[in-house]
Amino acid sequence: MDIGTGLLTAAPQLGVAGVLVALLAYVLRHASADRSDYRAALVAAEQRHATELDRMQQAHAAEIAELHARLDSQQKQIDELHRLLDDERRRRWRAEDVAARARRTT
Repeated sequence: MDIGTGLLTAAPQLGVAGVLVALLAYVLRHASADRSDYRAALVAAEQRHATELDRMQQAHAAEIAELHARLDSQQKQIDELHRLLDDERRRRWRAEDVAARARRTT
């Protein structure tokens, strides 16, 4: 409170304008300190946000990679099942051809 006591002792000599100028300087000094604290807090929040975004992007990329691997596995299974189905159809067609030839010859 050294500014406050200084203002009180100088008040009669400075007058109202002097007290207002001193009060304005005091308020501006505190405002700039508050602004500096706000900027520091804002920078810290931006850093936390950037770190969280990086973590989320890495987790998302890992999840997408896992889904691609599962999709590739499913696609391989489907291809194998299509191949088995085609083989079964060919065997059935051959059996039908053999049966049709046997009916024609008898």
